[in-house]
Amino acid sequence: MLLERLRTRYLKHSAKLPSSSPSMPPQNLPVLGQETEAYDKGKGKKKKKIMADSFEELGLSEEVMGAVREMGIEVPTEIQCIGIPSVLEEKSVVLGSHTGSGKTLAYMLPLVQLLRRDEAMVGMLTKPRRPRAVVLCPTRELSEQVFRVAKSISHHARFRSTMVSGGGRLRPQEDSLNNPIDMVVGTPGRVLQHNDDGNMVYGDIKYLVLDEADTMFDRGFGPDIRKFLGPLKNRALKPNGQGFQTILVTATMTFAVQKLIDEEFQGIEHLRTSTLHKKIASARHDFIKLSGSENKLEALLQVLEPSLAKGNRVMVFCNTLNSSRAVDHFLGENQISTVNYHGEVPAEQRVENLNKFKSDDGDCPTLVCTDLAARGLDLDVNHVIMFDFPLNSIDYLHLEELHEWVPKGK
Repeated sequence: MLLERLRTRYLKHSAKLPSSSPSMPPQNLPVLGQETEAYDKGKGKKKKKIMADSFEELGLSEEVMGAVREMGIEVPTEIQCIGIPSVLEEKSVVLGSHTGSGKTLAYMLPLVQLLRRDEAMVGMLTKPRRPRAVVLCPTRELSEQVFRVAKSISHHARFRSTMVSGGGRLRPQEDSLNNPIDMVVGTPGRVLQHNDDGNMVYGDIKYLVLDEADTMFDRGFGPDIRKFLGPLKNRALKPNGQGFQTILVTATMTFAVQKLIDEEFQGIEHLRTSTLHKKIASARHDFIKLSGSENKLEALLQVLEPSLAKGNRVMVFCNTLNSSRAVDHFLGENQISTVNYHGEVPAEQRVENLNKFKSDDGDCPTLVCTDLAARGLDLDVNHVIMFDFPLNSIDYLHLEELHEWVPKGK
């Protein structure tokens, strides 16, 4: 039996990184007085930062702190300690940290404070169709998550935001943009469409965030991003032209993507936590070695069925659309209830599929997906199966992070 040859082992050493990488601290959560290192790739230096004991130490205003308290968060994470002060200083930065480390708050909290500060200095700045901040996300699902965070903060620090993403109806989005607006959260294609249709004007944009920037530069969003950036860069070059602050957010950083970012955003400061591209110490890794005559799909079934019998919620990752479709078809033929998540599934259907997967009724506890599902989604899973091995070590470590916060994640 294949399961008899299942080889279980715990990874005891971190993945090899360039010699300049810092050693990982004993745990990912902040320790009072703990030091961490931020990397400034533009200047080739390492900067030491001190972990904060509270959000107040990071320079957040009282109204923004009201939102933090309502969330029930007391101690900032490493990326929040690094990111919040840098964003408040209006630096253009890349924030690199593992999945689940609090990157959204690391940029959203200070960004809202900057919007409120500008308003206090100049007066009412909110205008129809002219956002001052734009947050671009690769998927509708991530846009919705970011938008929910923005709305929760706005209950304390007043500002107006809206979401415009692919898969949503155009008319309601047009109506929302025609109201006074401070921030737009959305997908690149839909934001560009609204600009082309005259529903949104770039003239007042002062803050730009690219969430999951590595995904957008690695998955063909490059032309859309450059088209969006063009007018902002041209405006900044004019005499007395207004510049803009850029915040890129990423859970992985390959050399190729880093090169693209450095070319597109010259002089941007790279900040990363000590956990980026590091293995999760608590994760268990099981490997199955198959001979050429053995069926990979049958091996998947033998691993998946016992896991589902324990009530686990399982994600099965495939490298390609064809592989994902084949796995889904095979599991369906073997009476395994599944839902799909990949780029060819319409956005509305993806949302519905995710809701089925996350539902507590357990009707669809198996999500068959490409690594699109590994980008920014808030999912609790017990078991991650890599049907196709990731194409590089960084992607492998990123998939491992999906179950970092689950005590018995595998």
